[in-house]
Amino acid sequence: MQVTAEHTKPREVELKIEIDAEQVNKTVQEVYREYARVTEVPGFRKGKAPLSLVERYVSPDSVKRRAIEKMMPAAYEEALKQKDIEPYADPDIEIIQFEKEQPFIFKASVPLPPIVELGEYKGIEVQRQVAEVTDDDVEAELKRLQDSNARTEKVEGRGVSKGDYVLADIASAPEGEELGDARRSLIEVGSNMPEFDENILGLEADQRKTFTIQYPEDYADDELKGKKAEFDVTIKEIRERKVPELNDEFAKSVGEYQTLDELKEDIRKRLIEGAEKKANTEVVNKIIDEIVSRSKVEFPDIMVDHEVYHDLEDLQHNLDRYGITMDMYLRRAGITQDQLLEQLRERARSRITTGLVLGEIAEKENLSVSDEEIDSEIDRIAAESGAPRETVQAYLEAKGGKDSLVNQMLNQKIIDFLKSVSTIKE
Repeated sequence: MQVTAEHTKPREVELKIEIDAEQVNKTVQEVYREYARVTEVPGFRKGKAPLSLVERYVSPDSVKRRAIEKMMPAAYEEALKQKDIEPYADPDIEIIQFEKEQPFIFKASVPLPPIVELGEYKGIEVQRQVAEVTDDDVEAELKRLQDSNARTEKVEGRGVSKGDYVLADIASAPEGEELGDARRSLIEVGSNMPEFDENILGLEADQRKTFTIQYPEDYADDELKGKKAEFDVTIKEIRERKVPELNDEFAKSVGEYQTLDELKEDIRKRLIEGAEKKANTEVVNKIIDEIVSRSKVEFPDIMVDHEVYHDLEDLQHNLDRYGITMDMYLRRAGITQDQLLEQLRERARSRITTGLVLGEIAEKENLSVSDEEIDSEIDRIAAESGAPRETVQAYLEAKGGKDSLVNQMLNQKIIDFLKSVSTIKE
């Protein structure tokens, strides 16, 4: 058997394996003998017919597949030993040649385990910048809270105005086509296409209007870009948005506060905590980014493929929950399927690189999570959730969450270690 090896990609080697014609012929004869034991040949009992006759009753493709099944695994394992290769995952196989009286040749693209050459990861200097929380920040958050607690009230005696919420029966169709059945919809005036909103301004409850508008050339839906459409709109109800006044009563309605000043103070406290948390996260990201930039990391493409596969599964699951198709998502995002895949691959490469670097640091510094620490964390989760410890543990084990919990705890250990050996300047 002849074997040649060529590194075609980072952490991937291509083996070209050639099995001599004599071995091929021998294996093919073995396969025919196997078939002879189960193949019925007129005039002979099973297993007694000459192989020359059996050949007429057996599909050559079946013989080829079976011969390959018999030869390839052993040949592949032998090639790995010859070239001293430790595979990371199963190979991609390509059959090059399989003919009578000829050598059997195939290629195996073998993923290799990732390698990490760590750069210096101690003594890194980073700046921790905490954003100042101003009175304007507090007022902006208070305004957001005020808006989120707005209510709508039914109004009568006037027409539709900008900012209203309108319940309407709407039928539409491309210009020249017959209008379909009307669908009842709740719309916010001012958030639709300007031409649509302009046509319903001033309409009162129970009034109806038919009009035509043109979709813009940059409209998200490719099927409607630049086209005209006819609308038939009947106003059923007009609701006006009422924003609550900022006073002590408002503060009492949104939490355990007695005065508006108490609410403002709590908002300031939460904004400061958020700014601190963001600053801490940015510091960790700076440290890790610097370590990654100093390190050399190589891994096979199969690791990226695996991550992208699961990312696509998660994305599709989330889209299904909201009744959105992948085509709709791509149109709204303004990207093609190829661009989405490339984005996912780039994110996957970044995650894998970071994970491998952090894993190498954990191994070098002997960082691990003990069984006692896991038990303690499960106790903490149970205490916070108010659930029995046995219930929490059973849930984690049933959902595969225990491994995820251990990974989170280990990552936190690595982060705490890196912060302890870095210089963080305020």
